[in-house]
Amino acid sequence: MTELITNSRFIVLAGSNFFLFLVVSAWSFLSIFVSDLGANTGDIGILMASAGITSLGALPFIAPLIDQYGRKNFMVFGVLSVGVSNLGFILFQSYSQWMLLIRLFQGLAFAACFNACSTALVDMLPFHKRVQGIGLYGISGSLAVAIGPYLGETVLILYGFNAYFVLLAIFGVLGACLGSTFTELPKTDQSRGPRVKFFPTVFHGRHIAMMVLVAVFGSGFAAMNTFFPLFAKSIGIRAGIFFTSYGVFLIFVRVILGSLLDRMDRDKLILVCLVGFGALLVATSQIQALWQTVFLGGLFGVTQGISYPAMMARMVDRSTEINRAIVVSLFTGSFGVGINLSVLLWGFVAKFKSLSFMFVFGGCLMLLAAIFCVLMFLFSQSPSVPTTETVPPKLN
Repeated sequence: MTELITNSRFIVLAGSNFFLFLVVSAWSFLSIFVSDLGANTGDIGILMASAGITSLGALPFIAPLIDQYGRKNFMVFGVLSVGVSNLGFILFQSYSQWMLLIRLFQGLAFAACFNACSTALVDMLPFHKRVQGIGLYGISGSLAVAIGPYLGETVLILYGFNAYFVLLAIFGVLGACLGSTFTELPKTDQSRGPRVKFFPTVFHGRHIAMMVLVAVFGSGFAAMNTFFPLFAKSIGIRAGIFFTSYGVFLIFVRVILGSLLDRMDRDKLILVCLVGFGALLVATSQIQALWQTVFLGGLFGVTQGISYPAMMARMVDRSTEINRAIVVSLFTGSFGVGINLSVLLWGFVAKFKSLSFMFVFGGCLMLLAAIFCVLMFLFSQSPSVPTTETVPPKLN
């Protein structure tokens, strides 16, 4: 772990990711801004979701370019644009659909930075350090999510929306300045090969099974993150302690156990997490006391803390230098699709049944997915050793 956190290139990537998510996490208050300018709830929903549309939809176009032209330029462009573009909202005195253009552009910029940073990270991680490295890197985003909304709200209350948008722009500029110091490794002969296309990589690289599995995990994450606060309120329990426990255990797992997890079989590790996530969702429907909330929050943190880096490492183990950004985007895109599509499903289930039934239903689906994985995917397709690296590279 010391070798990672003292590596200057790793620090730059984690720092750029930190500033990126400072902006993204503080976007929560944008809904208040447009509401004050006369937008209705439908307008707000469309505006807030529009960035997600381009962040996912742009991946087939952006990812091959990241592979072809390198990571650094997309990283710097992305974080700078995500931040500075917020100044465009200052120009509006009332709600306008032209605001959608800003949000669509922000989604594109986010996809560029997030996937470029993630790909550059994988470039520097050898096989035997990928789960640990991805997990430690992810802590930077988690810290930003914990800090960003507080800073944004504080500036908003004290100085108003103009200052709030300036703050987001400053975050973007700082991230770009940090990202500009990143030293990109020179291309090898392999990386100078013909341009790889996005969709053929999905099929030729045998990634569909893992993409489905990643989407399933995304749906479970969405169920907990989106609907647990409503469920806790309905039974008279504060949800904050759940997410505090989640954050503490997530960081603990990634800092303390990262090296150990890299020595374990990725497939079996993911399967255990899938079963744990299913059990977590079912158990959530039976919460009655505060200690149960703390316990399940910790389980959520352990499961997410292990599963996300393990699945990403499992997918990029099948990548090469010429298609690594595409494979990374297949992972991030699948997780995003799982989150966004399942929110609609969980919402309808909760509406027509109940939140408690929704958690049981979701947990059963994840347990069925675990059985499906055993029968069809994990143990029949994936080796537990590097498929693209005969000798694990040294940490760059």
